[in-house]
Parts: sequence; C-alpha cells; structure tokens
Amino acid sequence: MITKEDAIEIAKHKCDGRFEFYGIIHGIPNNCRIYNSGEWFPDDVWCILCSAHPGKCMLASSRAIVVSKDTGTVLYDGSANDEG
Repeated sequence: MITKEDAIEIAKHKCDGRFEFYGIIHGIPNNCRIYNSGEWFPDDVWCILCSAHPGKCMLASSRAIVVSKDTGTVLYDGSANDEG
C-alpha cells in the first residue's frame, strides 16, 4: 500500500526536481476535471496537486498527478482543469 508520503515522493520524482506542492487528497478533488482518466476508482488513488509552472506567477490550472495506492504507478499526469 502506497502512503501519502510515498505518493508525494513519486510525484516529486515525476517532476524532475521542479515541484511546488499544493496538496494531496484521497481520490479526485471535486473541483478537478480530469478527462480521459482511465479505469480507476477514487478509493484506489492519491491525487497530488502541484504547480504546472513552478516558480512562475500566473493564472493556470494545477498539475494533477494521480498515483495508484496499490502499485505506485502514475495513472495520470496533466492538467487538473481547476483554474478559475
């Protein structure tokens, strides 16, 4: 079982050191619209929200990195579609 801390470390590695952490949630946040999300159930994943443009001040959607709780596999890495 992948813990929250493990999932954050996986996301950091996926971001190649350019990681500005916003938060982590069990499942998918209600304000996020993740399209073409694949075949997973919210209870089976961690969703890490981070900056899509670290170090830049701009209005933009967050980056969502969805990690399987069972395997640690990144199932989705892209826009959270949560701007505005």
